[in-house]
Amino acid sequence: MIDQPDRQFSLGAWFASIILLFLVILCVPLFIRMPLATDVVLYDVQAETVLDGGTLYQHMFETNLPGIVWLHMLIRPIIGMSSDALRCVDLLFFTGSVTLLAFWSRRSQLSITGMLWIAIALYAFYFSLSEWCHFQRDTIILLPSMGALWMRRKQLDRLLADKQIRVASIWGWAFLEGLLWATAFWIKPFVAVPALCVWLGSVWLLGQWRRSLLDLTGLLSGGLFLGAAGIAWLWQTGAWPWFLETFLEWNPEYVAARKSGWTVMRFAQFLYRFYPWFLLNLIAIPLALIMLKDGWKARRKAEPEDVSSPDSRDQSLLALMYLGWLFQSMAFQHLFDYVHPPAHLLAIAVIGGYLGSRYSQHALGWGWKSGMALFLLLVVLTFPAFKPDRVRLWKTCLLQSSDAELKSKLALLVQVDWEDLAAVREFLAEQQLKDRELHCYNSTLIYLYPELGLQPATRFGFFDSVLVFCRKHRGDLHQAIQDSPQKFIVTDLIESGFNRETALATAESPEKNVPPQYPVSLKGAYPWSQPVVFRSGRYLVHRVERPLGKFIGGGFVPTETEVQKFLQRQKESTSENNDRKND
Repeated sequence: MIDQPDRQFSLGAWFASIILLFLVILCVPLFIRMPLATDVVLYDVQAETVLDGGTLYQHMFETNLPGIVWLHMLIRPIIGMSSDALRCVDLLFFTGSVTLLAFWSRRSQLSITGMLWIAIALYAFYFSLSEWCHFQRDTIILLPSMGALWMRRKQLDRLLADKQIRVASIWGWAFLEGLLWATAFWIKPFVAVPALCVWLGSVWLLGQWRRSLLDLTGLLSGGLFLGAAGIAWLWQTGAWPWFLETFLEWNPEYVAARKSGWTVMRFAQFLYRFYPWFLLNLIAIPLALIMLKDGWKARRKAEPEDVSSPDSRDQSLLALMYLGWLFQSMAFQHLFDYVHPPAHLLAIAVIGGYLGSRYSQHALGWGWKSGMALFLLLVVLTFPAFKPDRVRLWKTCLLQSSDAELKSKLALLVQVDWEDLAAVREFLAEQQLKDRELHCYNSTLIYLYPELGLQPATRFGFFDSVLVFCRKHRGDLHQAIQDSPQKFIVTDLIESGFNRETALATAESPEKNVPPQYPVSLKGAYPWSQPVVFRSGRYLVHRVERPLGKFIGGGFVPTETEVQKFLQRQKESTSENNDRKND
């Protein structure tokens, strides 16, 4: 009776291994050659500034904690500035998370076959996401967070199994766990929500308040230790006062902008891009609640063996981690794609662990089987790597490093016209610019700085984003451009309010290098009034002439009416000032 299940298990494991190997071989070359997201390149620029002797927050503006910049400062000197190399590091980080997630339910009778299928689902999900989600802070912190979750599980095992465990051992293990949570916190502080959920759940599962208090002191000590080390770095490098200014004076506006981003249309677009994977949350949420209910029942039983049941504890901790992560991503963060992959990855682990443990006890019903088959069909039909035009690029990706043409074909979220941007880069390279002589007005142009080896003209790498989100500080931004030695400005018409058709349109007169709908009397409207000396598609290169002008409108190309109103207000203001002087 034992040989037959083992033989079936072995065949299932071999089949799952072949599927996983096929998925990796097919997707990894395509994944590595995809472009990097603008946020990732901004962190590269910030890290390069600090490594060259600059001060974070002073010489490069950043609204987040410095953890992600530290990570880039650690990685980039080792691997170089290649986008392909950074994507390899991303894949290494993600594989670590996959390993911890896939093995989590092993004690709950999950077979190796089940773990392999969880790994297949995790990789398939990540490979289906756009470049906007890769090597982003939320997915990166899943690795130290899962490491902390494993340590939390081990701490519970030790406390429940050994009544005579030493105080130093309890505190020391919790201290190490606190270091992992703090590592994730320095990269993105929202991890505090699932961390709190996990710890409170462990207190509930343990039921030993004195030991829980000792455990808490160890956790907080580990977090405070790493927190103090980070503050010491900020102080020693001179970044501390600028860090405080950013978080106290600039960030309130940025945080308030999160609410405006949650619209029905943007949520529908988010669901479209995450289809069909977002459907997993509809299954994972009730399953997580069932896990917690089962854990509550086991906790209330008087028998010690039931109270300390490893599989019940494991499922409860994973459910708390998932629900806490899903809650913070939906309640406290922007509706940006890169925020939400970790919750989906945890949902896969919750569903896989639940089904795997149930399957070890009895066969799954027809409802589960048909639902899984339908979901698998939806994944296959929508999976990017299975599309013919993408499959044809596999050999090219395997043999050739990334270039503008390849990035253009592989991008799943078209934020950049790579070949047109390459033409802009070639034009600017001929100008022999120095640091701070190039100003990329729009965030989608951030790629030009590292490709040309230049520091930005101002400390605002995402200039237009800061202009839109921090409107109370427009005076600071205007002063920054006035003080900079910029000689050329690059603008992106689509990011500045044009639709694609009007942005790419050409004028009837060949000497005009702006679209027909580009306003013709932009007097004093920065940067649009600066003369255009080169155009490639949606991108304009302006030669700087003083005076630079003022900000008109909300960061977009102003209309003729807006310019005329602005000029009229200026005229009236000048007239009032003259009247006061005469009086």
